[in-house]
Amino acid sequence: MVLLLRSATFLLPLASALALLLAACGGGKPDAKPTQVLSIVTRSPTTPGPPDLTGFAFPLAGGCLPSGDQLMPGASREYRQGTHEAIDFYDSDNCTPIGAGTEVLAAKAGKVVRADWNYSPLTQAELDEMEKQTPSEGQTDEDALDTYRGRQVWIDHGNGVVTRYAHLSRIADGIDVGVSVRQGELIAYVGNSGTPESLTDPNAEMHLHFELRVGDGYLAKGMAAPEVRSLYEKAFGLK
Repeated sequence: MVLLLRSATFLLPLASALALLLAACGGGKPDAKPTQVLSIVTRSPTTPGPPDLTGFAFPLAGGCLPSGDQLMPGASREYRQGTHEAIDFYDSDNCTPIGAGTEVLAAKAGKVVRADWNYSPLTQAELDEMEKQTPSEGQTDEDALDTYRGRQVWIDHGNGVVTRYAHLSRIADGIDVGVSVRQGELIAYVGNSGTPESLTDPNAEMHLHFELRVGDGYLAKGMAAPEVRSLYEKAFGLK
C-alpha cells in the first residue's frame, strides 16, 4: 500500500492522491476494485503535443508548388459551391511533367488507412445527381466530395495528420490498408478518376489532388492565400 501511494502522488494531482488515501482508510466506495485503482495510478499524465507539419516531400518526383493560388487549398470552386481543400499538381503549372500514369509517392512515412482497390468509376447518373444536389443544398456534401475525388489512397502519419492522394488511375502493388510505407515510396499513379472529364474526355484533367489533413480539416483552412502558401512552403521545407 505504501508503494502504491508513492506512485499515485508522483503521477497524479494532489487531489487524486488524497482520494486514494481516503479509500485506503475505508472512506472510499466499498465496491471499488484494486484493478481500477492501479489503472488510474499507472496512467501516463502526458498528452500528445502539436502535430509535426514539417518534413514532407512532394508526392511527385521533381514537383513543386503551383504558382497559381487557384490550385492551392482555400481556392473557390464555384462549380460545386465549395472550397478547394488540396494542392492540384498539373502538368501546366508544376516543375515536372505530369500525365496519366505518372508515379505518385508517399509524402512522408506512415501507415495506409485507405486504398481504393475496388473503386467503381464515376457514372453519368452519379454526376447528374451531384450536380442537382449541390445547388439545392447550397454546398457539396461530404459524400459528393468523396465521389469527386475518385480513386484514393490515404496515409496516416500519426498525431492527427493524414495525407490524401486522389483522382488516381491505379494503386501500386503491395499498397493496402495496414501497410507501412516509407517517404518517397511508390503508392499509386496519376489519373482523372472522379472528375466530370473522366466521362466526357477520358484523356483530360490528368492531375494529382493532394490533401494534407490536420484533424478534421485541411492545413491552412480558412486562411488567406499568402498564409496558405507560407504554411505549405514550410511543410515541404522550402523556408
